[in-house]
Amino acid sequence: MTQNMLKFVSVNRQMPDKREADKRAKDFHEIYAEYIADKAKEQASRCSQCGIPFCQVHCPLHNNIPDWLLLTAEGRLREAYELSQATNNMPEVCGRICPQDRLCEGNCVIEQSGHGTVTIGSIEKYLTDTAWKEGWVTPFKIPRERDQSVGIIGAGPGGLAAGEELRRKGYRVYIYDRYDRVGGLLVYGIPDFKLEKDIVARRAKRLQECGIEFHLNFEVGRDASLEELRSRHDAIVIATGVYGPRDLALPGAGLNGIYNAMDYLTASNRH
Repeated sequence: MTQNMLKFVSVNRQMPDKREADKRAKDFHEIYAEYIADKAKEQASRCSQCGIPFCQVHCPLHNNIPDWLLLTAEGRLREAYELSQATNNMPEVCGRICPQDRLCEGNCVIEQSGHGTVTIGSIEKYLTDTAWKEGWVTPFKIPRERDQSVGIIGAGPGGLAAGEELRRKGYRVYIYDRYDRVGGLLVYGIPDFKLEKDIVARRAKRLQECGIEFHLNFEVGRDASLEELRSRHDAIVIATGVYGPRDLALPGAGLNGIYNAMDYLTASNRH
């Protein structure tokens, strides 16, 4: 391990290169390029392999971060990817938009010691993007099909994650959403420069290939009542997300021309 890891003293922290400004000015694509393989290995090798991994402790999913950093540093990328996705339904999304600065990276021991955190999010993004390119992300197999079905209201990250876990256990899964695309806030709330839409679309396609059925442009209360949905399925999961804005308790908040951020982002992304 000493050969491949603990290089935070001799190797500086380095993010992936930003795309050139003149190119970024012409589109809304992601700001950062991705690591090349050697750079991902080098940055992963900065991990100190803590006895108590505070990065993992402060990750809401408790991802096995030190282990897949070690595998990345050793060039065992497929194993690293398999480990990263074992506790995460959408690692390619978390690698892009998760607030690493106050979670895993913000609590990295070498960050606290002044050497600069390991670039956990960028490495996670690199691993998963590599997995998609290499064809390692395949539909999962259902060990035993069950007779029961579950209806999920909401095709955002919560609904998709719940749907995947239920489908893995053999339940028939039907996901209903009022919008015309799968993804919820991942599509309608987050702009492309942080998360491009095709990243979400390919994940949705994979879930369809695993047998999950999507019903889009479907609004509960208009196309079917909640009671009707309950009669169709053995269980209902309500994963309607966080579209409701908080009131801004400031003078002038109700003036003309003041819009809620979610209303603006949804309209902009749909456009």
